[in-house]
Amino acid sequence: MSNRVKNIINAQRVNMGGNWIEQPLPHPQLERIGPFLLIHHWQDVLPGNQATDEVGVGPHPHRGFSPVTCIYAGSLRHRDSLGTDHVVTAGGTQWMDSGAGIVHSERPSDELAANGGLLEMIQFWINTPKAHKMDAPAYQPLSKSNTPTWEEDGWHMGLVQGEWNGHTSPIRAHHPMRIANLKSEKPGAQLTLPLPEDWVGVLYVLDGNALIDGTTVTGRQMAILESGSDTSVSIECLDAVRILALTGAPLHEPVFSHGPFVMNTIQEVQQAIFDYHDGKMGMLVE
Repeated sequence: MSNRVKNIINAQRVNMGGNWIEQPLPHPQLERIGPFLLIHHWQDVLPGNQATDEVGVGPHPHRGFSPVTCIYAGSLRHRDSLGTDHVVTAGGTQWMDSGAGIVHSERPSDELAANGGLLEMIQFWINTPKAHKMDAPAYQPLSKSNTPTWEEDGWHMGLVQGEWNGHTSPIRAHHPMRIANLKSEKPGAQLTLPLPEDWVGVLYVLDGNALIDGTTVTGRQMAILESGSDTSVSIECLDAVRILALTGAPLHEPVFSHGPFVMNTIQEVQQAIFDYHDGKMGMLVE
């Protein structure tokens, strides 16, 4: 057992625009950890016979952070004020650096809205360091086929960002981190998650049960990882389990957020609001 697991948190169930989702972060016990600000897990069966603009999230702005979405089932269409119109399917990831400002929408694909079916995704927010908050916005899609994947001791690994075991993700980030989806259907399968001493993060269990450093963590629960002298965390599959691992170096900067803007001061957030209303983040008309 290492000294890296701080505690276990149950995700809250919250209503977001009429959709019930799991929200492990932020939580009454934890506002954020390292660069990770928010985690939303949405799993629902769409009824079909819907127009695309009847589901999902319509045009809205962002500045100062990266909203990232891992798609586990179904497909998600991303459109933005840069002119992007792109669909990522199950096993892929949509990574957007909002930078100085962008307007985008996130909706199921036209096919999924029309035919119905399961849509499951997790969106998490990653804070951008102050030095890069006003960089030009960018969209980085990562398809299932381009995601570094491998099998390791009964586990299936999918690397979203960073480096691990000789694999490197093509996604570029402004801060040292490692993000991966882990899955095992083999009870007793053990995995060692490398973790630099000063890194922090979370292990969110989507479903199933795992033993994380000797503590049982079940679906819709999150293990909080803190800095420590041990350089790894042990994970054992108890039954079919899926885990999202978000780990990274701490980000020692002030955070002031309001809605879709994450900056360092209240004045910067106020400027973001003015800039959005002045059209400086571009326009997206659906």
